[in-house]
Amino acid sequence: MSSQAQSKHPPQLVHAEAGCEDFRLLAPIEILGLLRMLQAQNTRISLSAPNGAGLSCSLKDIDPERASLGFDAGPATEEIQALLSADEITAVAYLDQIRVQFVLEDPVLINGALRCNSPTVMYRFQRRQSFRVQSNLRTPQVRLLHPLAANRPLSLRILDLSLGGLALLVPAEVAPFPLGCELPSVQVMLGREVRFRTGLRLQNSRSVGDMGNLQQGWTFMQLDAEATLYLQRYIDQTQIMDRMLRNRPSA
Repeated sequence: MSSQAQSKHPPQLVHAEAGCEDFRLLAPIEILGLLRMLQAQNTRISLSAPNGAGLSCSLKDIDPERASLGFDAGPATEEIQALLSADEITAVAYLDQIRVQFVLEDPVLINGALRCNSPTVMYRFQRRQSFRVQSNLRTPQVRLLHPLAANRPLSLRILDLSLGGLALLVPAEVAPFPLGCELPSVQVMLGREVRFRTGLRLQNSRSVGDMGNLQQGWTFMQLDAEATLYLQRYIDQTQIMDRMLRNRPSA
């Protein structure tokens, strides 16, 4: 595990079939078309397993006749071995604003290539640029040191979150951060055991309500692959749960 991401139990995606039937693809021609787009664009694909193992790779080979795929996994590292030992490996990739997700079927490492059968089921989700984090007892926060207040430690609530950055609520009693400000190391806390370190750069600021509070928008700096994977999982899970709650019939 890298020095930035800290999680003994990284969040897992809600099972793909939980309220996601509308996004399921079963037609082989549609699945093959998306796979070819992933290959042609050399799209980075995040592989993850319930045991916390993960790998960033790309799709290098599609064999329609044998119905098989090949990923550039590299040599048999401990991380790859941990991935292959898991009961299930989930692949997630992004094509513009579309998230593609499928499970690797019968994966095996052969000469540095991770090979598996072509998926018979694939999920295609419209990707949001960001989503609003609802206020509750487990509201995600960022822990940081305020550079204008003698490095005062703060925990600020996350209002909006995306793969590119986040918005923080800065209370009126806290000195606002200046535009362009860079924080080289903060701790993003998405849950009790889901956290990672990254840098932030302040992009914008606006007033919120009439109490003098500010919403300040930051972009991520130095977000490593493992932290990105945790962030993707958290966003995916939140979006799916949000959809399930909105579609729940009223009593």
